[in-house]
Order: sequence, then structure tokens, then C-alpha cells
Amino acid sequence: MSACLRATQLELLEAILAAPGVVSSAGLEVYRRNVGASLASALAAAYPVVRRLVGESFFEEAAARYARANPSASGDLHDYGESLAAFLEVYEPARGLACLPDVARLEWACHQSHHAADAGPFDAAALRDVAADALGEVRFTLHPATHLMRSFHPIAAIWEANQPHRDGTPERLEGPDHVVVRRADGRVRVERVDPAEWTLLAAFAAGASFEAASAALAPGDAERVLAASLARLVRDAVICGFTLPAGNA
Repeated sequence: MSACLRATQLELLEAILAAPGVVSSAGLEVYRRNVGASLASALAAAYPVVRRLVGESFFEEAAARYARANPSASGDLHDYGESLAAFLEVYEPARGLACLPDVARLEWACHQSHHAADAGPFDAAALRDVAADALGEVRFTLHPATHLMRSFHPIAAIWEANQPHRDGTPERLEGPDHVVVRRADGRVRVERVDPAEWTLLAAFAAGASFEAASAALAPGDAERVLAASLARLVRDAVICGFTLPAGNA
């Protein structure tokens, strides 16, 4: 790309995202409004709980400021809005809502879960065929639609309270929350889980072996979590597969 073309593109982008009131041609003004409306709609679709918490006017102004600071880098609007939580952390009008950035992170996890690829069923027969002395080297794989969140705030309760069928009043007012976002029957689910179970899943997500992930749990938690949780996590498709080092395959 030539430097001249690049400069022209940047000028056009700045004009499209300019603050309201900046002089532009009539045609460009119409295009700018359309782009702004599309970006704002994409944010509203990805962050309905944030929008409900702050109100429509607040959200529209924040969306406009976010768009100017974070232009879309993709032709797919489903990719737009990933950094809204970071934006809200430094957005002065939102400073009084300490939970808002983490609620936004949870909503983006839900958005990603909804659009994630699917995965085949867990191959239990293949796991049964793994030699007993190699089981500790198994690396369990999380489903592409599975995301992990933790927060000092009661983000799961806030999210649930602000679903369309609820009045916005959380059942809990305090955290912390350890959350698994997953997809079941085409619907995204937000589930608050035991911190030890979350720690096990986080270790699997980081690529830890079964032995190393188990060792990361407190002695009193390991037996309880492994006995009560592992089969359910496979059944619920939170865990969708496993791998073994080449020498143990």
C-alpha cells in the first residue's frame, strides 16, 4: 500500500468517526451517520446488560466515544467491541460503577461463546484406552464456546438479573464470582462454579496436564472436585476432548 493511499484512508476514517458538529460534505455526513449507527447497534447487541445498567442515553454516548477511540478493524461487526471493558475502566462517567468493566467482560465472553465453532462429542472410548501410567499426561481440551471469568463483583448475579425476563434486581450483592460461560442446545449459559473447579478448568485452558492441574488444587479440594466435577464437565461439553504428548499417544 502506498503512503499516499494510506494517508487518504486515514483521513477518510477520521472524517467518518469525527465528533458530531465537525464540518463534512453532505454525502460523507450521511455515510458517517450510517457507520455510527451500525457500530452502536453492534455494541448494543453484544452488551445488552451493560446497556440496561447505564441506560440508553449513557450507552449511546459511550458507544460514540468508544467508536472514535477504537475504530472497527474487521469487516465483520461480530468482531467489534472486544475492548469495551478496557474503555469503560478509564471512561470517567462510568467511574461510579465499579462492576461495569467486569460485566462487560462477561458479556463479551457470552458473545464469543454464541459465535464460537462447535466441537464433536468427547471420545470416552479413546480415554479408556490410555495406559494407566500415562493418564497424568492427558491434556483436556475446553470446548471453543467455553470461557472462564472471575471477578470481585457478583457478575453472574448481575447478568442473570438483567435478562429480559428479570427486573434487574440481583439475588446477590457481593462477590467474588467464578464463572463458566458455555453453550448448550444453542443457548449461552452463565454458571457460577466452585472456585476450585474454576481453578482446575483454568489450568486445563492453559495447557496443563491432568497431573499438574490436579496438583494446583488444595489437598482438600482435589479429591472432591475431581470426583464430583470431571464427569459432569465432560457431560456438559465444557471439556470436549483431550490430547497426549507424542510419546504417549
